[in-house]
Amino acid sequence: MAAMGPLCDARPRMGPMPPITGAWHEALVCVRDLDRWIPALEHLLGWTVQLRDDVDPRLLSAWGLPVGARGREALLVNPADPPRCVRLMQLSGVDQIEIRSSGNHWDTGGIFSLLSYVRDVDATFAAAQQLGWSAFHDPVDMHFGERVLRNVVLRGWDGVNFGLYRVLQPLQSDAVYPKAAMSFNAQQSVRDIEPARRFWRDLLGWHAWFDGVTHLACNNFGMPENYVGRMPKNVIISAGSKNVDGSWAHGQVELVQWVGFTGQDFAARAVPPNLGILAIRVPVPDADSTARELVERGGHLFMPPTSVTLAPHGEVRLCSVRSPDGAMIEFISLRQDKT
Repeated sequence: MAAMGPLCDARPRMGPMPPITGAWHEALVCVRDLDRWIPALEHLLGWTVQLRDDVDPRLLSAWGLPVGARGREALLVNPADPPRCVRLMQLSGVDQIEIRSSGNHWDTGGIFSLLSYVRDVDATFAAAQQLGWSAFHDPVDMHFGERVLRNVVLRGWDGVNFGLYRVLQPLQSDAVYPKAAMSFNAQQSVRDIEPARRFWRDLLGWHAWFDGVTHLACNNFGMPENYVGRMPKNVIISAGSKNVDGSWAHGQVELVQWVGFTGQDFAARAVPPNLGILAIRVPVPDADSTARELVERGGHLFMPPTSVTLAPHGEVRLCSVRSPDGAMIEFISLRQDKT
């Protein structure tokens, strides 16, 4: 297993910085069996396989994995909802454990779930149960501001969770996707909201379009019923950029601190080659310049800039940091001489 790099707790020297990145475009999920996962996600969410490939050994080496480690991967997309995607990776020749084994939402560390909009929450939940998946609670209607959403948080294999949503109010036109859009948010449970806020705001320069306390009255996370609506949560939802219409771009992060709940902490496990939602990948113009900027802002690199082959892009440069709660963020740039 790779040695755990330092966790970032960026402390601003001159106030909030301009954004160092835009939105994340890819979620990296490490699984035990690609051939089990691919048909499941095709069936449940309608995502399709764009490609399969071997993992470049240079990436595994940069992660600190042993020489004998090997990997296969598959890229899943929704052609109607670019550019985000989910990359499944299966590793061999190395010991693995689940990052968030048996974890609840109030257990901190790593990335808890990937959030997606679906056409039919209840039908997707029923289909997931047929595969042997479960959920933290049966589907519920939740209120968030003026919106009402149908929601279920699925427990998949290998400690991977999916938060599925359908907007009930205000009424919206039918989605263009047949089953589900690509994931738009990576939700993280954090020990302390303030270091998490500093990391995303002051190190990465992302903007919090929501930053406050919530008392959701629905039990979508399976807490004891007598605590529903009583236990507050500190919540920050951040985005790296806006769309041309002024709305916040998908590829966001949601940080949640449960006030009054104490659980396990999985931050130390949230490193390669462990199983679960391993990282989000953010495109940048130049990974080397990004790495220098991160260090200048007080960040700590988990992986220095490294050249690897990454399908379908070809040769790319990658570097990474880890959040105060262990979430890994990889920054990726295409070769500058690529036409």
